[in-house]
Amino acid sequence: MIRKESRVNDDGVLKGKIDMDLVTKLLQSDVTTYRIGKITGISLGNLYQLRHGKRKIRNLKITSAYLLSECAKQIGIK
Repeated sequence: MIRKESRVNDDGVLKGKIDMDLVTKLLQSDVTTYRIGKITGISLGNLYQLRHGKRKIRNLKITSAYLLSECAKQIGIK
């Protein structure tokens, strides 16, 4: 289970693949913002802004994009 952003090291991010389609599907899904936040460690405020168009997905930090992509895979979003 992914917990906190600080626990993700650079090697893990570089070895993993970030699927931005999965990130988009996750943010548009019925999965609660709270659950995504608990799994990824990303703040609820940032997730809310992403989900409501106040922040653009393309402007995500690599680490955040990686965590969201891994979260989507963990939850089973395809």
